[in-house]
Amino acid sequence: MDLGIKGRTALVTGGSRGIGRAISLELAAAGCRVAVVARGVPAIESTVAEVRAVGADAVGISADCTTPDGVRDAVAQTRETLGDPSIVVFNVASGPPGSYGEINDDDLLVGFRNNVLALKWLVDETVPFMRGDGWGRFLSVSTMALRMPHRALARMVADTTRLGTAGLSKNLANTLGPDGITLNILGTGSIETEAFHDTFGKKAAQLGITYEQMVEQKVADIPAGRLGQPEDMAAAAAFLCSARAGFITGQVLLVDGGRVESVL
Repeated sequence: MDLGIKGRTALVTGGSRGIGRAISLELAAAGCRVAVVARGVPAIESTVAEVRAVGADAVGISADCTTPDGVRDAVAQTRETLGDPSIVVFNVASGPPGSYGEINDDDLLVGFRNNVLALKWLVDETVPFMRGDGWGRFLSVSTMALRMPHRALARMVADTTRLGTAGLSKNLANTLGPDGITLNILGTGSIETEAFHDTFGKKAAQLGITYEQMVEQKVADIPAGRLGQPEDMAAAAAFLCSARAGFITGQVLLVDGGRVESVL
């Protein structure tokens, strides 16, 4: 399927590992030039090499996109090397883990900065030339906890402040829709990344079971009968960033294998 985005420039934050890496590669396969933005240089270089191996132009940028300076630097370097980004994937750390009584006000403020302000900063830096082109895509990588907050994991900061991402995206979708710019969110289910393995490996050890037994418990609650893979997220991401998805905006799409039981 031709997604209609060949030759466009995509900026992918958190683009060097896990879901972000898979999205970088999927957009490259669709013909995009890709700026792989993250903090760890070795992982950035590895992913850039993979992107170039599929025949796409790529640049690696080491920047912290939870800060205004990091966002400005990432956008400036992308524009200088690949051109104005018309596709922006927002994929950053959601904030410190912990439940009520374990986190403090400063932790919640970090979550608000990472999940709300950082997205606004990216919009501020990229919307002017998207408007000039009459076309743009913003996609945030979030969580199924937007519909069903975590019980198995202590993620109060993420579960609370990522709702702010959804509220901001919906407001901006209303404002920027007439300019041909969409804003959508992907909610992750149980996606088998290194981070997933680390998190649930530790939880399995706490429960006195193996990681494999932990996975069996997770899969039992997933109608699709398996864990998701980063490529499942990437396929959905590429579509929502495509020309074909121009009438989809302000939405949350869960990629969870049917795990969340709500109808809406």
